[in-house]
Amino acid sequence: MSMKRIIRRLGYLRAFARECFVSESRNNSSSLASACRRRLYRTPCEVDTGVFITNIDNFSSGAESCLYHACYILNHHGRFTMGRRSHMGAFCYVNVCYGTVSIGDDVAIGPGTKVIAHSNHYLPGRKVTEERITADVVIGNNIFIGANCVILPGTVIRDNVVVGAGSIVKGELESNTIYAGAPCRKIKSGWYE
Repeated sequence: MSMKRIIRRLGYLRAFARECFVSESRNNSSSLASACRRRLYRTPCEVDTGVFITNIDNFSSGAESCLYHACYILNHHGRFTMGRRSHMGAFCYVNVCYGTVSIGDDVAIGPGTKVIAHSNHYLPGRKVTEERITADVVIGNNIFIGANCVILPGTVIRDNVVVGAGSIVKGELESNTIYAGAPCRKIKSGWYE
């Protein structure tokens, strides 16, 4: 067996051992298990129980940030970043299998919210199972996104924005504005100035 194959197999074995350890600590709510999850995910972020990050090499977060219970970051090939003092509520889902999701500082994302940078796509005359769209999602600083929102591919949310619960967001949201609805619409401007 070549040295290259041996090294590759050792890498697989290391990844398998790490995943076994992570799965043992994933649902343990003790402070020791919490510290182990932070260490295994190589992050200063608080990683709550049931959190799953598919590729820790494509994940980064700032100090005092948090992923609450059962957040799922699907980032096989894509990049997920979250700034300081930001958090994602319980049961949030991020599909950044390809592309980038960038979340700034002081962002509060409510439980059950979905952030999607990579998805199936519809084109007339084509099968939806064969079409994909990948478009980066950028969420600025000092933003509140209510529970059960859907942030679609290509969305840019500028600084100092509030998005009401249950909103479906696509496109660019202006700074210092409150939005809500499905589809999301401007409710009030200049709220933060």
